[in-house]
Amino acid sequence: MENTLSIPDLASEFDLYQKNAVAIFIAKAVAYGILSAAITNLAPMTAKWNGYVSACEMDSTKGVSATENRNLYQPIYAAAIRSIIELYLLDNVDVLPADALTLNIHTSTGKKTSIPAPTSTVIAKVKYMEALAMYFLFTDSVSGKRKRPKGVVFVELAYIVDVVPPLSVAVCMGRVFVNRSNNKVTFASTDVGKKAYCFGRYVNSNGKCGPWCAMFSATII
Repeated sequence: MENTLSIPDLASEFDLYQKNAVAIFIAKAVAYGILSAAITNLAPMTAKWNGYVSACEMDSTKGVSATENRNLYQPIYAAAIRSIIELYLLDNVDVLPADALTLNIHTSTGKKTSIPAPTSTVIAKVKYMEALAMYFLFTDSVSGKRKRPKGVVFVELAYIVDVVPPLSVAVCMGRVFVNRSNNKVTFASTDVGKKAYCFGRYVNSNGKCGPWCAMFSATII
């Protein structure tokens, strides 16, 4: 059996979908094994989307500009929701049928191909494009190309903000899943001058993880 996912494109339908999806993420995080950092990282994106929706509905702000802002942000936010579902829920046997139905997870007949865990890792480059933010570009350690290995859907980035390097990736509680639509980490103004110490690894569509890369760091400005 192979599961597939469909997310509504119409803004009004997507808005209802995301409300139900986020409610499931939060309520069933422990039961479904959703990493708490994944929900934490999604929260500001949810707030931003809700703000755009509210602007489209309020008489004082609705108009072409408000609609454009919402429409431009929808694919970015939808990609983040898709990331969580594909990583934690799509092939999770613990997901209740009612929740699968709500999330538009569909099961079709056919043999599912098991993709082995990635064997290569990432070589990271940090770019500064705005204050209190780092953007990440990853090159494959084996191919030397920006293209991810077959079956890989994200780079899991683990990081910690400190003035001294961590002893291991285990203490890096900051987590974000980096893909083409979500490739940055933001920081607080109190973090300026400190360093973000980071580790990265590939995660494929079966939820299998590759090895962590060597630690790298960059100063927060």
